[in-house]
Amino acid sequence: MLPDVNDDGFYASLEPVERFEGLTDPACYRPLPDDWHVAVADISGSTRAIADGRYKAVNTVGVSVIAAITNALRPLDLPYLFGGDGAVVCVPDHGAAAARRALAGTAAMSRKAFGLELRAALVPAAWLRERGQEVLVARHRVSQHYDQCAVQCALHGGGAPLAEALLKSGGLPVEFRVEADPTIDADYSGLECRWREIPSPADETIAVIVQVGDDANNPLDIYRAVMRRIEEIYGDGDTCRPVAERGMQVTLSSFALGHEASVRTWRATRLQRLRYAAIQRLQVMLGWVLFATGAKTEDTDWARYKGDAVANTDFRKFDGCLRLVLAGTPAQRESLAEFLEGLRATGAATYGIHVSDAAIMTCLVRQRQHEHVHFVDAAGGGYAAAAKHMKAQW
Repeated sequence: MLPDVNDDGFYASLEPVERFEGLTDPACYRPLPDDWHVAVADISGSTRAIADGRYKAVNTVGVSVIAAITNALRPLDLPYLFGGDGAVVCVPDHGAAAARRALAGTAAMSRKAFGLELRAALVPAAWLRERGQEVLVARHRVSQHYDQCAVQCALHGGGAPLAEALLKSGGLPVEFRVEADPTIDADYSGLECRWREIPSPADETIAVIVQVGDDANNPLDIYRAVMRRIEEIYGDGDTCRPVAERGMQVTLSSFALGHEASVRTWRATRLQRLRYAAIQRLQVMLGWVLFATGAKTEDTDWARYKGDAVANTDFRKFDGCLRLVLAGTPAQRESLAEFLEGLRATGAATYGIHVSDAAIMTCLVRQRQHEHVHFVDAAGGGYAAAAKHMKAQW
């Protein structure tokens, strides 16, 4: 039996950072304990899949990794980050076996349900530290409504990026790698994908990645300058948030609902899949009524649900590089690109930008009232497309 979250003490003891810009303060970070592990997952060939229009499948698999591991280790409160075509989750040693099983089952699900190869590994923090790379963790309070799913982690130091790079290159020891196991049915409870693409509240929605160079003397200072410039151009988080209530519509689209169903029923019979799809559509139609009337049910105030969802969107992340999904105008994007190009010209940082007219959301819903987090990416490629743009500059 897993110990209570308070028995571990590390992540639960971190004081949440209220402002996103506060993540550039080194005082808010704590080293991941030696007996913790970094679970990393990445979709092989994600760039090609996105070019083929499969960006929603790529996003869904990435969130599935988080769902599977957090469900396997509940009620532990874990640091995790969604990267578009993959994810990072930090787990204590006593949960490593459960996390490994969750990864193995998810790799099998990804292959069968979507034809995507998910590379995965569980890397000890001590092993990364022995190689001179640190994993530093901070908590960022995304929303005041809920302090578990809506409190994300920020990862700093070179440990997590090293683990991801070695995973992609095949450089990790074999005992760290996790192979697909179709006999394992991981738990994806709470994973939902029922929103249509969310049109930009402004003229466009962009995905941005900024990475400071490895040889920078004070990388956090550079990230702080980038965050400040972005706020000068785009305004605060509420101003540039890529999701607004008026644009949120649940949908009966088979494209939207099919990704969730593929994850949740990948080992089911045809009859079971049809039953799940029918229940999905009934729930969506009920959602139309509840949202339209603003009804209150036993456990949910539906007049507040969309507002809570907007507040709980995961549209800014810091995981060894800066990742943002922003709503704005072409002129704002051009100003940002001009600033970032100046950093690139001096060798201080590289960047990538992907432009779209909408955002996509993949959701983890633990409870309808407040306890839900919504992972956001730009439509049409998002973070993965921005990463491709960034690599083209190297």
